[in-house]
Amino acid sequence: MNTYERWLQAEMEWISTYCNKIRRQALCITTPAILIGSAIVIGGLTAVGGGGMEDFGYGAFSGFVLGAAVCGIYLLVLLPGLKPKRYAKKIDKCVKGLSLNEMEKEQLAQEMLEADEQHKISYTITGPGAKGTPGRFVLTPHFAFLEGSYPYGILVRLSDVAEIRRSEERKTATERRAKSKTVYRFTLYTIGFYRKDRFQRGLTEKDLPDEAFGFFDAGIRERVIGLLAETGIRIEG
Repeated sequence: MNTYERWLQAEMEWISTYCNKIRRQALCITTPAILIGSAIVIGGLTAVGGGGMEDFGYGAFSGFVLGAAVCGIYLLVLLPGLKPKRYAKKIDKCVKGLSLNEMEKEQLAQEMLEADEQHKISYTITGPGAKGTPGRFVLTPHFAFLEGSYPYGILVRLSDVAEIRRSEERKTATERRAKSKTVYRFTLYTIGFYRKDRFQRGLTEKDLPDEAFGFFDAGIRERVIGLLAETGIRIEG
């Protein structure tokens, strides 16, 4: 196993704690609650409709079967996404986006594995659509790496960056349920990275950054900015 593979393995071990937690909640709390709830509701409706205890039993059994079908679909959608290897593939994809050669990939992995705690910021992502997913920022001598957000992994090669800008964006998110929807309005606190070759690529100062980190919490964004200030790259905003 080379250094890059060892780093991906370490990343899988890190996210596995979260995956195991959500899996336990789904199997030990959510699934039993759906089964029991559907059995009681359908059984109760049957009894209210004029049936006796025997009909309540038939209704409860029908509700249990219905709940089992719902749980089957729920778990079929949820569980495949809780495999640590899936998260490692997402990280590998973002690394490929930088077109690193094998030597550079090994350097990246070595720096990530050796990063000290003073250059790591771990937090829990909160906000619309967030489910307590862990987030982490890691700064190494040559890279800045954010994981846990969307997309899951964002990797920046510091030598490519001419300027860093902090900004804020007002956002709206809608969460839909069976018979209702909730609209959330929130502020996204961002850090934009502007590469040195922007003008050669036909981009101007007014165009979007080449890469961006987003946070629901301004305090976390400022902690990340504090670490990025150590790189000597100009920070605006």
